[in-house]
Amino acid sequence: MIRSTIVLAACILCGYGSHAQNEEFKNSIIEQRIEEIAGNLEEGSELDYTNLFEDLTYYFEHPLNLNNATDEELRELHMLNDIQIASLKSHIARYGDLRSIYELQAIENFDLTLIRNISYFVTVRQTLSLANFSLKEFFDESSHDLFLRYKRNIEDQLGYQPDPETGVTPFAGSPDYLYSRYRLQYKKSFRAGFTMEKDPGETLKNGPDFYSFHAMYSGESWLRKLAVGDFQVLFGQGLTLWNGLAFGKSSFVTNVKRNAVGLRPYSSVQETNFLRGAGATIGLGKLEFTPFFSMKKVDAGLETMIDTIFSDDNYIVSTLPIGGTHRTENEIAAKNKLSETVYGANLKYTGKSFSIGSTVVRTENNFPIAQDPDLYQMYKFSGNNNLNIGIDYQGVYRNASFFGEVSRSANGGIAALNGIVASLHSGFVVSAVHRWYQKDYQNLKANVFGENNLTASNENGLYLGMQANLTSKFTLTAYSDLVQYPWFRFRVNGPSVFSDYLTQLNYKPDRKSEFYLRYRRRNNVQNSSNEDLIMVYPVPTLQENWRVHGAFQAHPNVQLKSRVEWSSFKKENVSSKGFMIYQDIVFKKIGSKATFTARYALYDTQSWDSRIYAYETDVLYAFSILPYSGRGSRFYGMVKWDIARGVDFWIRYGTFIYTDRNEISSGNTLILGNKRSDIHIQLRLQF
Repeated sequence: MIRSTIVLAACILCGYGSHAQNEEFKNSIIEQRIEEIAGNLEEGSELDYTNLFEDLTYYFEHPLNLNNATDEELRELHMLNDIQIASLKSHIARYGDLRSIYELQAIENFDLTLIRNISYFVTVRQTLSLANFSLKEFFDESSHDLFLRYKRNIEDQLGYQPDPETGVTPFAGSPDYLYSRYRLQYKKSFRAGFTMEKDPGETLKNGPDFYSFHAMYSGESWLRKLAVGDFQVLFGQGLTLWNGLAFGKSSFVTNVKRNAVGLRPYSSVQETNFLRGAGATIGLGKLEFTPFFSMKKVDAGLETMIDTIFSDDNYIVSTLPIGGTHRTENEIAAKNKLSETVYGANLKYTGKSFSIGSTVVRTENNFPIAQDPDLYQMYKFSGNNNLNIGIDYQGVYRNASFFGEVSRSANGGIAALNGIVASLHSGFVVSAVHRWYQKDYQNLKANVFGENNLTASNENGLYLGMQANLTSKFTLTAYSDLVQYPWFRFRVNGPSVFSDYLTQLNYKPDRKSEFYLRYRRRNNVQNSSNEDLIMVYPVPTLQENWRVHGAFQAHPNVQLKSRVEWSSFKKENVSSKGFMIYQDIVFKKIGSKATFTARYALYDTQSWDSRIYAYETDVLYAFSILPYSGRGSRFYGMVKWDIARGVDFWIRYGTFIYTDRNEISSGNTLILGNKRSDIHIQLRLQF
């Protein structure tokens, strides 16, 4: 015990010895989590990590007091599961407030690694309460962030060049990306701000193409939350309503439970996945009631239908673009063509170690949505409105956390999910999730655990995960996910099965170094590529990935990250392979105001199916998770300069150089040549 206390104290004191080192450590934790999630991305998948960055950045700058933290605040650390939260609360209830962070070692289910990771984001000091609120305190303790960001692809794309015959440029605006964001925050009690964005190819003729405003109050009285403007709603396990960040399968095998926080402000630039209106959480003892209302315009491709049974106006929605870009004539024509109204409520009862809730949400559109005649689209939502009703629960019993939700759509389709995370022994945790999503369950506002996370339909699966601390230096994590699809899918003409396996061995010899070895195997099916067949049928596919990754502090001023990854994809008698190797360097001289980050990578993948994803360090609140496909090299370098107190400046340059092509991309984004480069500049003011 004495030895472990000394080790823990040394780790924390070394970390607190330099703010610059703390900053790098904070970014390292966040980036590691995003890397793990990004490593499991499928084609077309996209996640917004703004909420994750915001939560951890806030608690790094305003450490959370563990003695009076709520369950919701503890979940916002994204490091503690429900079992650990329950153990912490039980320890405080039995022995009183924590007097030192070292006392965490005495709490069941807390180990040195976890304590070291959260130590940068928590405290046991006393904090002020709203009972002492005054305008002077508000102005003195409020923090302000203003971001100004610019980005541009350096090489010319076809969409910015006039057509030789008509003289018309396909893209309406310039290739410049412009972004500004302001945020005011007073503790966790009040947050407000705005966001404006112009994507490449969009015009500033009528101002920024996208703008967003939010204001949110959080308190401990009967009015526990009030959100106005743009906000997100996260209830249950995502089956009925969830339009925020949610983790899927990754090597963090215990992060399978959705941590519902109800209302939260929206400050990102994803232009569809949020609500615009107002919501409130009203508390009365153990009961919470959260009504909400939203009305906003969304992009939609409309088609005229004669004698349609859906609408007197003879218009139907044929497509729902989610990219948020308005560059070409067709994209501009689809802008804000659909009026979407969403309203509903959640009622939640919270007991000592469990909670149960019910959510009702209704979605109404002024034009009906119609699906393509393809068989795999047969059971997807069509019409003007939908009603979803769900019941969710969560609880902790001893060293096990239980959770689940069941939901029904207006057409009678059912979706259900149940799971458990249990600590069977010190250093050994298991997780299990069973999901049953009927093929006719319909919900455009879902975000659930599974392969089809945004539809929650046509999927039955069982996920099993485990994490074992083999020694103080070695940790083994693994999961298996077995899935059955009762109905057709995209590029799969018939019922099918899918399996996904991952194993990862982590080795952390000391505080400065960490290595891991990962293997992932996915067995799936796709329609045959044989063009001579009279009837297309599914055939097996096999995708495998091997990864070796290392991060270590080579010098007090230099951190190195190295990775080698191989991939293979097999279908019928055709196989493709790929590899990627990269070297990262982070240079930060103690006492210096500048941080330099760079990567050089070589890659060779024989097809898009054997592509490899990798997370890249970018300016704060920007996310680069790029597929490495084809053959070539990749370089990027970034400098962050702390100009003065509260003034940070980033500049980043990145380039792909392909050796297997003389044209990049296609259509309006076509680049003539083998090089694709971009520059990224950001200024942040804190006051």
